[in-house]
Amino acid sequence: MRRLITVFLVSCCAFTAFAVVKPAGIFTDYTVLQQGEPVRIWGTAAGGEKVTVLFADQTEKTVADAKGSWMVTLKKMPVCAEGRTLVFQGSETATPVELKNVLVGEVWLAGGQSNMKSTMNSYKKTSQPDIDSANDSLLRMITIPRKDFEGANDDCPQWKVSNPQTVGGFSASAYYFAKNLRETLKVPVGIVACSVGGTPAEAWMSRKTLESTPDLKRILDAYETGYRKNFENEEAYLKKIEEETKVAKQAGRRPVEPMGPRHCKRPCGLHENMLTQTIPYTVRGVIWYQGENNANTQSGFHYRTVFSTLIKEWREEFQNKNMPFLFVQLATFGPASDETPYWPELRDAQLWVEENVKNTGMIVLTDGGEIDNIHPHSKDKVGCRLALLARNMVYGEKELLCHGPRLQKTDRKKGAIELSFKDTGSGLVLKSEAVSAFKICGADGKYVPAKAELVDGKIIVSADGVPEPQNVRYGWQRWFVPTLFNAEGLPASPFRTDDFPPVTKGRYYLDRS
Repeated sequence: MRRLITVFLVSCCAFTAFAVVKPAGIFTDYTVLQQGEPVRIWGTAAGGEKVTVLFADQTEKTVADAKGSWMVTLKKMPVCAEGRTLVFQGSETATPVELKNVLVGEVWLAGGQSNMKSTMNSYKKTSQPDIDSANDSLLRMITIPRKDFEGANDDCPQWKVSNPQTVGGFSASAYYFAKNLRETLKVPVGIVACSVGGTPAEAWMSRKTLESTPDLKRILDAYETGYRKNFENEEAYLKKIEEETKVAKQAGRRPVEPMGPRHCKRPCGLHENMLTQTIPYTVRGVIWYQGENNANTQSGFHYRTVFSTLIKEWREEFQNKNMPFLFVQLATFGPASDETPYWPELRDAQLWVEENVKNTGMIVLTDGGEIDNIHPHSKDKVGCRLALLARNMVYGEKELLCHGPRLQKTDRKKGAIELSFKDTGSGLVLKSEAVSAFKICGADGKYVPAKAELVDGKIIVSADGVPEPQNVRYGWQRWFVPTLFNAEGLPASPFRTDDFPPVTKGRYYLDRS
């Protein structure tokens, strides 16, 4: 019995005192390591401990620093679909740690909020057949457990092999992406999921980065000012949490957690407690599905700065200045009567990032939304379209169409505006709908519903009462029925031809003005 207990303790992610050398928690049995790149392996040990890491005929040695941290880098490795053992050795008297069935293939990191977090089980209406057929020993997944603050959660992440028992609890968007890569690349694929529902991008950025410029520091200042205004000290904050938890339990509802050092939406919190568990794991790239929270807090224009800075920071932290960053534009979501600019301006900020930040790619999901569900069932579309981007941008399929029509040129004609597009594939498609997704304005800047026609591969937009149109907007609402596609079925992003000042300009996350 004593021997069994010892084996169990050595195998768990904490690697207790029975093993002097402890690999970081992200390294477990069934790990997938990135092929073709130097692979960073790290962990802890006693200060000054000599550490040896052995894998795939490589032996790397180092010495733990005074705080007990260590890291080695394995040389570039080719793809290997045969499971091998990753060994960590310390002193001669310590028990080596051995991680079994480790593969080498393609590894991606999946981040964001609830539409990335939502599991395959959440969408059984559409995903159950894919759950049932998920047996693939070369597709592997690991989820970083939610941890809002230090000490909140000591659950250990664990790499899992894809099968009907494991896939159900994994991110649907991430799974479908990995599944598509497996089917096309024919190599082992690993996906690291690190996401929390309802969170802003600022929660996934470091304090150092948010303090780096006045434009970003004001987010931290707003958070700290609000916290100090509401709570005299941390004791008062914890007391409020206790009181709210008690009241919520009596009322049969979920507690409303006050904003403070334990809140998942606070700036930097999830970066400090979750993302750092993955840094600097060697990954090929990132897929990202987030933005709803920033749209709802009316900080859409500022998202240009926030999101582009987040991408820059993650690239630095994962030691790849050109790391591919592929993301999902916000899907359509109701109500149909909502004409506020907050979601359109967030989508516009996402489009701006794709056009201005190198090696980024955006998929459009205007045909994947549900009017009454902020978590649409279209996660198979998400995974497939992100995989199209990856195959085109990362894996060399340059002729593969991975975008819907993108506006290329605008010409004002008599009584109309002519729009030309690129990425039309086999041809431009304009669907007929009862409510047009196009609007047009004259010199007065007032947009009105417009008629759109497909003529000789171009879109002609006009409206009665606007004899000299100046600008066009397409899909400039939170909810609309998309009409513009290419023949391959990929939708066009919402766009505008005007340069009117965004309504959300000057606002930022936690702005209380």
